[in-house]
Amino acid sequence: MKELLIVEDDLEMQEFYKDMLQGEPFTVTLVSNAEEGTKKIKEKIYDLVILDILMDGITGDRFFALLRRDNRYKTVPVIMASALDEKTYRCFQALGNVSFLEKPFNKERLLSEITMRFESRK
Repeated sequence: MKELLIVEDDLEMQEFYKDMLQGEPFTVTLVSNAEEGTKKIKEKIYDLVILDILMDGITGDRFFALLRRDNRYKTVPVIMASALDEKTYRCFQALGNVSFLEKPFNKERLLSEITMRFESRK
């Protein structure tokens, strides 16, 4: 079964992810900040990471850079989710296998992006 890590500090967005992904054919681990995410990625390798950008402490873009420096996570797909528009983060595309979801998004858009990212790992 595919493993998905979501790093999201907003409680409403955490509930949105829980509701939208309940019953889907993958395991979801949800953490509320990058520090917790750092601990989780040391424990196991996830098949996909969804990452909020604007967070207190270690921001999503810094966490993404940490992921790409880790040999185990160099090619793991990442979806950056943010209220900021995609143009702000185009520079990250050069680091590979990253896509963007501009908040707010709906379940169909979320599942479509997750499916595309899982497919990119085959």
